[in-house]
Amino acid sequence: MGEYTKTELQGKILKLMQTDRDMNFLLSLDEKDLTTLLVALRERIEHMK
Repeated sequence: MGEYTKTELQGKILKLMQTDRDMNFLLSLDEKDLTTLLVALRERIEHMK
C-alpha cells in the first residue's frame, strides 16, 4: 500500500467511510493498525458491490 503518513491514512479512511464525523481518534493508532483498518474497509466495500 506504500508508505503513507498517519494523516494520509486517516484521510483515505474518511474518504472510504464518506463521513464528516470527527475521527481524529484514528491518529492515536499506529500506522500498521491504520493500514489494517484501511485494507479491511476496502475489502468490505468491494464485497458490497
